Amino acid sequence: MKNKILIYGRLFFELAVFALAVLAFYQKYPFKIFDIQFVAALQNGIATGASISFVLIGLILVLSFCFGRVYCSVLCPLGIFQEILTILFKPFYKKFKIKGNKHYFVSYILACVLFGIFLGGTSAVIRLVDPYSVFGNAISGAGFGIGFVATLSILVLFKKRFFCVNICPVGCILGIISKRALLKINIEKDKCQKCGLCERICPTGSINSKEQKIDNETCVRCLKCLPVCKHGAVVLSKVSKEPAFDLSRRNLIKSCALLLVLRATIKAGMDLSKYVSSKTKSVILPAGAKNVKDFANRCLNCNLCVKNCPMKIIKKATKETPFVHIDYGTNFCKYKCHKCSEVCPSGAIEKISLNVKQKTKIATAVVDEQKCIGCGVCAYECPRQIIIKNEGEPPIIRFDECIGCGACANVCPVQAISMTPAENQIILS
Repeated sequence: MKNKILIYGRLFFELAVFALAVLAFYQKYPFKIFDIQFVAALQNGIATGASISFVLIGLILVLSFCFGRVYCSVLCPLGIFQEILTILFKPFYKKFKIKGNKHYFVSYILACVLFGIFLGGTSAVIRLVDPYSVFGNAISGAGFGIGFVATLSILVLFKKRFFCVNICPVGCILGIISKRALLKINIEKDKCQKCGLCERICPTGSINSKEQKIDNETCVRCLKCLPVCKHGAVVLSKVSKEPAFDLSRRNLIKSCALLLVLRATIKAGMDLSKYVSSKTKSVILPAGAKNVKDFANRCLNCNLCVKNCPMKIIKKATKETPFVHIDYGTNFCKYKCHKCSEVCPSGAIEKISLNVKQKTKIATAVVDEQKCIGCGVCAYECPRQIIIKNEGEPPIIRFDECIGCGACANVCPVQAISMTPAENQIILS
């Protein structure tokens, strides 16, 4: 009974988190679920120096040390999505008896490469597999995200949570900590009948029923193995005597090799960040993004700002611009809105007040006097009232006061006003 309460409690909690995660992309964001996503919080801390981000990272690590990879089970939206798929695919698993996953050493190398490049200064690589970034990319309807999730669904069908065990960089880091967790899933050998029921139901392949062992490094604490054991041999408990660290020569060599990989990829990340910066074209960015060179390396392409923008001017990444950006083609930036700054969890768009947003120069409006018909509509619509219109003359825009919101260009009947991106965003006095 106790085990069932734990399972249903976890299931209820994870479904609530998943619902909030989905609603966040439809302008319903009462709780900042994505501020506690591992890579987003780490990026925010590095980009802005926000102490709260490092506190959140610390809490995730402490949670993993105490209870194991609970984060992967109840806080990661992509992990929850895979959990939902395993429930839907249950009839298939019963028919074909899908075997568990083997944990490969290459997962450590992959994590070192991804986090090394990330720590080197660019998120351009890790956002391709980061569970939060991929989830956001998919739920927002971006082609890459949809393709990734479709492939992941096939992987879950045949290999269950292989992604969590061998590909996810966040899972790898938390798994190393969870290996020494205070509370673990254990098999009481005197009760175990080696029937294999727990092993067959495990989505991560963490259980070896023949050897009566459970790999708590890959276990995501779904707790499905607890009630399925008819003899009560599978328990969640504290190990009274922890095994000593394995200091064998083989493991020392592996550890040194991983450190060398991490060091090399940090250097590669520094070079890649410079390359990404040099190849980015000038585009208009949301207030708080500072400049295109930094933003190109910070944006996780989760598209949370895209879906929450009420004016729909923030666009998804394209082949020409591989990160989110502003396009004034059909609308303008609402003067009394800074939703993108409020929702961005990664620090790519810094959290600024509405007052600061209203003084942040993201572009400059330029009038083509050859096209202008002198109607004066732009002067009337300018929220900062910095366009001067004299009778019979083209309007004069006070460039030092223009923030580039695009309201004037949006109302111009002859498209005589264009917007020039600010190379570096500045806050006007």
